[in-house]
Amino acid sequence: MSRKTTYLLIVLLLGLLLAACGGNGNSDNQANEATNAPNNTTNDTSDNGDEAATDDEQAAADCFMDVEEGATITFSGWGDETEQQVYRDSIARFNEVCPAVTVNYEPVPAEFQTKLKAAMAGGTAPDVFYIDDQLMTAFAPSGQLLPLDEYMADAGVSRDDFIPTLLTIFTLEGQTYGLPKDWGTLGLIYLPEVFAAAGLEEPTADWTWEDLRAAAKAIADNTDFGGYCQGPDWARFAPWAFSNGGAYANDEYTSATLDTPEVKAMAQLQLEMFEEGSLVRPADVGASWCGEAIGKKLVGMTLEGGWMVNYMRNDFADVAWKAVLLPQGPQTRADVIFTNAIGVNAFTEFPAAAAAFTIFVTGSDNQAEIVSTGFAYSTHPEQVDLVQDENDKAIAEGGLLDNTRVAYWGPNTGRVNDAVSKALERLFLGEQDVDAAFAQAQEEAQAALDEVASQ
Repeated sequence: MSRKTTYLLIVLLLGLLLAACGGNGNSDNQANEATNAPNNTTNDTSDNGDEAATDDEQAAADCFMDVEEGATITFSGWGDETEQQVYRDSIARFNEVCPAVTVNYEPVPAEFQTKLKAAMAGGTAPDVFYIDDQLMTAFAPSGQLLPLDEYMADAGVSRDDFIPTLLTIFTLEGQTYGLPKDWGTLGLIYLPEVFAAAGLEEPTADWTWEDLRAAAKAIADNTDFGGYCQGPDWARFAPWAFSNGGAYANDEYTSATLDTPEVKAMAQLQLEMFEEGSLVRPADVGASWCGEAIGKKLVGMTLEGGWMVNYMRNDFADVAWKAVLLPQGPQTRADVIFTNAIGVNAFTEFPAAAAAFTIFVTGSDNQAEIVSTGFAYSTHPEQVDLVQDENDKAIAEGGLLDNTRVAYWGPNTGRVNDAVSKALERLFLGEQDVDAAFAQAQEEAQAALDEVASQ
């Protein structure tokens, strides 16, 4: 073989070796890319998960207070379709400010208290629910309601933000177990047509109970209408008693005060009105309640609350009626407040989210929206002026009187109040005089209070 031939062979072999090395290098790169492809896909998926987690965290952070990520809570209460829509709208507003919390609304229009107690006993109660004085009594002392004070502080909310008397029922040993969702009170409701027929001037905010009595008698004596309508009801009697310095129990809820001169004097006044015909019960004029007696133009006056606005608008739109602040008593002017609250199940999985919802729904921003519907009064004193209807506004004024109070007498409030209603019923039926009726009521109420003290 010549040198030239040998040289060519060497060059050829080197070329083949270089080609082989180049091919191996490309194969390795392709293998690495194939291996890395799933890893890249996994990395992309992981990034998406991180983004989702970040979104949840951001949604929780967007709330006005710290809440659990991904919280889902159930809210329940009573109420007709109108009330249910009020709270569906409230939930929608809450979702705008706390998007991380999902709220499932499960209203229970009938037998709410009974069903809630059963659910609580069975461990299936909702996270957030309405509470009244009886549910407060049933759940708070046994640790089934969540104290809200810590969460209120986190949200920058104070008890001072609410009308003070509204919190009375929902406070136990200095802790807050419910935030008032709305309230009602009583005003003097009357028909101008009836006063015109009797030749009387219409009631004013300067009236006394004696003025009411005189007008009621004039109406009864000179027209075909009943004068003043009231059944044997502790709630409608309460402003009469409170305005004379009376109460149904002492401030410690240990002693009944139903046989006091302050209470009995006002019961005597009502008995005299009944006997002279100036006070009539609903059934006496063919009505199921005094509001209906107004709507059907059967009486000239009664004490009713803000619920009359929608009732008259819906059922008796053609009837002209008015409302004024209820009359002055011998010692003061005082009204009675009815209120319910929203509380949180102590065993909820998401206490912060549940508390946030409760605080928002009862807060001033949401309360202002509720007032605009005409459904209820705001629980915040600075928002009383938001009430638009003039009759509604006149009724609401009673709730802010200095001596107005919630008729709450401790855990057995219902039994104490029932003792008053039964005493009035015995009076109207002629079974007892005032002294005997309220002496019996005193014994019944005291037994209810003593029962609590002995527990």
